[in-house]
Amino acid sequence: MADCDTGSFVLGIDIGTTSIKVSLVRNGTKDVIESFRLDTEANNHDKESNFAEQDVAKIFACLQHVLSQFSLHFLAKVARIGICGQMHGCVMWNGESCSVSSEGHHFVRSDDVSQLITWEDGRCNNDFLSTLPPTRSHIPISTGFGCASIFWLQRNDPSFLERFDCAGTIMDYFVFLFCEMRKPCMSSHNAVSWGYFDVSNMAWELDILKEANFPTQLLPVVVEPGTMVGKLQRSLYGIPVGTPVGVGLGDFQCSVLASRSQESDAVLNIGTSCQLAVVVPANTSTVAVGKSSYQSSEMPSKAITILPFFQGQKVMTAASLSGGNVLATFVKMLTSWMKDLGLEESIPSKDDIYSRILACADERASTSLQVVPTLWGERHTSDQRGQVNNLTSGNISLGDVGLALFKGVIENIEEMMTQDFLHLHDVRQIVGAGSALKRNRVLQKQVEQVFELPLVLNENADASVGAAIATLLERN
Repeated sequence: MADCDTGSFVLGIDIGTTSIKVSLVRNGTKDVIESFRLDTEANNHDKESNFAEQDVAKIFACLQHVLSQFSLHFLAKVARIGICGQMHGCVMWNGESCSVSSEGHHFVRSDDVSQLITWEDGRCNNDFLSTLPPTRSHIPISTGFGCASIFWLQRNDPSFLERFDCAGTIMDYFVFLFCEMRKPCMSSHNAVSWGYFDVSNMAWELDILKEANFPTQLLPVVVEPGTMVGKLQRSLYGIPVGTPVGVGLGDFQCSVLASRSQESDAVLNIGTSCQLAVVVPANTSTVAVGKSSYQSSEMPSKAITILPFFQGQKVMTAASLSGGNVLATFVKMLTSWMKDLGLEESIPSKDDIYSRILACADERASTSLQVVPTLWGERHTSDQRGQVNNLTSGNISLGDVGLALFKGVIENIEEMMTQDFLHLHDVRQIVGAGSALKRNRVLQKQVEQVFELPLVLNENADASVGAAIATLLERN
């Protein structure tokens, strides 16, 4: 660790799908001074199988636990707080019921806030989505998008929705809580991910939503990424009252911000899901695509979306639903098989199973087995499902299956944003980010083989660091 006795720091918080990571970054040098991560274990398992919800109180308790790990003398010098997290998701709350304990600290009461409906939620199937009004945005509405989830609640459980007067992402809720705001704010990062948002005019498509009886009073005020929207109203583990707090940001954009070291970098982030990105000028409005090595026809540009970035720039993005969650599902399947075989008392830990899969896959130079890992489809092809091809008696070892699975994850994202596309945008190297990629040497090898570009791992390239850096950017 660097010497941190003098100067101020910025705190970056990343509320991910499965964990929370917080990083303390030196103001000026952007060196990471301290960083801690903890799994939230907040998934709600009592709901229907196509629901994906998380307990907000557990997420908040996890954040408190992470913050408690930091050195108090560092937190006392925090000058700004940046927060980012899982995009698309939706949480609703009662704005007049900010809960404060007798010791003067915030806490979350389940009566005042809904469950977090995450981006993985599947209640809005294709039949339901077909009943929603068309958006003018270039990004089609998908299940798990905030506006789609609210539409579903409005039509299926309106009395539940009437309990609340605010809505936003989980980041927006925490910013609202810390700053004790009257009305929630949302960045354009997350507004675009909710749907029905015109980023060029920084406005919700209110005419479309009102015509469809959407409860528009729930929608937050949208501001530019990097905006300081309030100040900390109560001391937070030694962070001073009055510390400026930034608007909630997209974890993806923050990861890209922390990763890039030069203009010719593409950024590949593999966490629970997978995203590949190239930053482009503000005036970019169309997508030019090349041919994929794995497809004979050109990949449709609908697989690539153009999202707001920082300081007026945009980021072209291929966002796959298939990333670390595929690997987690494979481990879960193996565990289930071992239970079915009566080996319950001798089942290895998930970490041990994962390590063994990696070791076996790493021993294989190649495999003829092919795995298409799209277990949940993709947003642009929601009906697509996973496949196993070219199965023989000679390629069914754990190493073959593991290698084919890892290769399939990378080939899938390459089909969405091809080698040719990266060459068109003068990309010279891929910067790797995300825990699933950083911890998996086999995935790393597959990136270089499939894209035929060097992969560079940036140890500080994670969203929490980007959220901290974002608070220091000058806005256009």
